[in-house]
Parts: sequence; C-alpha cells; structure tokens
Amino acid sequence: MNPETGILKDIPLKNLCHLSLFVSLLGILLTSGPTAAHAAAPPKTLKLVYSNKVCYEPFIIAKANGYFAEEGLKVEVKLVSGGILAAESLLTGSADVAAMGDAPFLIAASRSHTVRLLASYGGGSKMHRVIARSNITDIQQLEGARVGIQMGSSTYGAFLAWCQQVGLEPGKIHFVSLSPLDMPQAMQTGQLDAMAGSEPWPSNVEATAGDQVHELTDFSALHNSFPLLVAASATVLEQRRDEMDALLRALAKAVRFMEQQPDQTVKILAAAIGLPEPQQRRCTYQLAWGVGFTQQDHDSLLMTARDLKSLGKIDRIPAISAYLQTAAAQP
Repeated sequence: MNPETGILKDIPLKNLCHLSLFVSLLGILLTSGPTAAHAAAPPKTLKLVYSNKVCYEPFIIAKANGYFAEEGLKVEVKLVSGGILAAESLLTGSADVAAMGDAPFLIAASRSHTVRLLASYGGGSKMHRVIARSNITDIQQLEGARVGIQMGSSTYGAFLAWCQQVGLEPGKIHFVSLSPLDMPQAMQTGQLDAMAGSEPWPSNVEATAGDQVHELTDFSALHNSFPLLVAASATVLEQRRDEMDALLRALAKAVRFMEQQPDQTVKILAAAIGLPEPQQRRCTYQLAWGVGFTQQDHDSLLMTARDLKSLGKIDRIPAISAYLQTAAAQP
C-alpha cells in the first residue's frame, strides 16, 4: 500500500477479485445471523376449544390480553355452546386442548383412554341454577314439568345428583334437550316450565322473561365445587408438553388479572359475553378461580363420577389420578 495515497498497489487484478469476493462473503456471514437450518421453527398452531360464557372466563381474558402469545403459543380458538361439545371435539381430534365442566370430562374419560386432565381452573357450588316459571314454587312440582337443559353438560350431571339428594325422580321429569341460546324465548313463551344451566344462561332467561320467572334453586346443597377443567389428548400432551405448561401459565396470568383488576375484567368480559356489567360482575365473582388441582377438586370430581355411574350415565368411574398428567402452573 502506498503510505501517501492509501491505495493498494503491486497486487495482481486476479487477487484483488478474490479478495473482494472474500470480503463480500465475510460480510454476509457476519450480518445475516443464524442460517435457515438453525433458525427457530415457527410455533405450531394449538387448536383450543371452549365456550364463550362465564365458566370459561380465564380463557377469554387470556386471549383478550395476549397471554397465550406472551407464552409463545400460536392458538386457534374454536367457540362451542357447551362443555359437552368441547369434550366431543377432543375425542374426535378436532381439538388439541379443550375446556369443560366435570360431567363432560367424566363422560369423555369413561369412553376413551386418550384424554388427559391438565388442571382445574375454577369452580363453585352455586355455579348452576334452576329458573322456573312463577307458578312453580316447590321443587316437587318439577316432577311432570318440562325442564330445558343441555344434555351431557355439567349442569345435567349436577341436576341428576341433586334429584337423588332431594328425593326427586328424574324419570318423572320431562327433560327437553335444548340449546341454551333458545331457552330465554322458550321460557318466555311457556314452552318450558323451568330451565337449568350455568351463567350466562339463567341470567339471560331472567332478563328476557322478567317477572314471569324466578330462581327456584341452585345445587349448593350438594357441597360439590363442580371443578372446571382443561383437558388435552394424550398424544398432544406427550408430544407438546411444554406448550401445555405454557397454556396453564397463560391461564394463571388471566386469573391473577381477574383478581387484581376486577373493573377492567368486568369490562372485557361483558363485551365478550354480552351481559350488562353489574350482572357480569356478580356472575364472575360468585365463582372461585385458580389454576391447579386440589383435594377438593378430586373429591368433587369423584362425587360427580359416582352419581353419573349410579344413574347409568357412565359405565365406569375413571381413575382420576391416572388421567391427571400435568402439575399446576404457578402464577
């Protein structure tokens, strides 16, 4: 190099070309980062099924607040009208993960060994309510009455267990299998004498039918917490366990938000579910929320399983511990 001009000299043109090529390749290597072979693969879509109602609120909050994405999950949500449909989605393979109540899970587990229980995320003894027309003032009047209910649901299992406790004969009750969306009009027009469901279905009936109806009872006398459950297929759990744990962490974040930010929680949920905010607040906070699986959850689930078995709704009682596969996520 000429010290006065800084220009390379005495280097053949052929060598200069090689040097230029080397510098260019070096620049590419230094600036391009990891090669495609070493780049992180994009997350696989996780098919998640739940209902757009009170019992599934941690999922609604987790989606609205972006907690699934924060945990590195790419979630595709499919909404259904009840837990029994979520359970069916899991059994047919159209869902990787699904949320449901106790009875739908037990029905699914009694039919197949391919479902796994990840955790409970909430529950409450007053989850289910019976709304009756104003002329029905005693529970004995339900015998012979037309009761709208979603067959196979958690409410259905609770109703049958409650009948046993209070001495009603389920065979004398005319259960009408009906979508909860159709119950308000059916009650208003007198096509049903009563309905049973979890929120927002009872509140929707009360809002539509007004003083034509009243709350006849809830099922708190059963001393059952009616745990709300998140379940996955055995294959998904085996192959994607890290994602299952990430899902539980996202739900734990949602529960913490619900505890710490009740006003904002109510606004988000009322907009999603369609309840007026005062009603939404009452429905949300009459339930207990928490990601895990307690002894009370186990005992309540076993209680429901025994009731379903005695009524011939399942042919065996699943060994709950054998289905519980993932420990609770810590908030």
